[in-house]
Amino acid sequence: MDSPRLDKFKLITYQNIDLDERNVVTLLYQPLIGCKAFSLYLVLWALIDRSRLETPLYHHDKLFDLLGITPKDFLDARKKLEAIGLLIVYQNEELFLYDLRAPLSAEEFIKDGNLGAYLYNEIGQTNFEEVIGLFRLSNVEKSGFKNVTTHFDEVFTSLPKPLETNDNFVSRAKSTINIHHDFDFELFFEGLSKNFVDKRKITSKVKEKLVRLSYIYNLDEITMQKVFMDSLNRDKSVELDKLAEHAKKWYQFERKSYSNQKMEESVDVGTLTNEEVITLCETKNPVELLENLFSIKPAASELNIVDRLLESGLLKNELINFLFVFVIGNLGNIPTYGYFEKVAVDWNRSKVETIEDAIALTKERKEKFKQKAMKQKNLLPQDIESDWLDEYIKNIR
Repeated sequence: MDSPRLDKFKLITYQNIDLDERNVVTLLYQPLIGCKAFSLYLVLWALIDRSRLETPLYHHDKLFDLLGITPKDFLDARKKLEAIGLLIVYQNEELFLYDLRAPLSAEEFIKDGNLGAYLYNEIGQTNFEEVIGLFRLSNVEKSGFKNVTTHFDEVFTSLPKPLETNDNFVSRAKSTINIHHDFDFELFFEGLSKNFVDKRKITSKVKEKLVRLSYIYNLDEITMQKVFMDSLNRDKSVELDKLAEHAKKWYQFERKSYSNQKMEESVDVGTLTNEEVITLCETKNPVELLENLFSIKPAASELNIVDRLLESGLLKNELINFLFVFVIGNLGNIPTYGYFEKVAVDWNRSKVETIEDAIALTKERKEKFKQKAMKQKNLLPQDIESDWLDEYIKNIR
């Protein structure tokens, strides 16, 4: 379509941008996208409702009037924001949905193989070096100084009761979950063709994803090379979603190859001590754990639940393993992701940090449900018994 004049639009985003990011857009992006696209980007952010990070429906006329531009100017500016990664555009029969994205950091922008080169070409060497200098951190020598900063507990007294809230607040996604998985990147890189792979595009996020997928699907470095090569784009970049997709495919291929091999007998979790359960969860990856529980390699859809739980950052990897032991041990099968997520959220809110914490919490909850069931016993027919785990799930808020 040539003009969006009569069309409605809605804005969404998943974060706000801070002052440093606005400076990045002003000094690094603006020379490339021009003043109109730069102004459009700032106006779109200004329209975002901070309480919901989304907006009501608007007509594009509002943007034309605010910016004093024509529909053609708007389309040109919008396409520049799309092309440079600051805006994702969706459309249905009724409206456009604009997904606003935060800019790269100054370091990411400058070191990017394309953006840094385009900026250099656009503003010249002298201006380029001056702009970069604005984002450099000066190293202040601290030798000879002593840290005399006052501690929190030296000023503030303890409170009788901590503040608890379940509200959602605007925040950066910060994952503190580290997977202790021995992945040999030297071996991994050795098998990759230099003609097809640009190591500069294998970022820390890509490496983190490779390690997590190798851990979840129990794939070695050689197989992960195949996963990586299958996920490459024409520009030698790699998308995280593609990595996950091809890891599943290679896992399914290997699962079929080993389907005729005799598996170890399943473990009856009910016969294990707490210490044995903890060891099982701390030493096994998800594939090995589920093999031990069912004597068969798990389906890719089941391991996708593990991936989503790890991605959520709610629980440590050994706690996620125990979550499977806990749920499967009580249900005898693997339910949907939502079932696991409810328990994971509850454990996270209950400050469960270790498997011992989880065991203590489940015992406490089980005892409460037993007491509740005893009170209601005379009200229920004799052939009806309330399953405590189902009640546990239903009562989680």
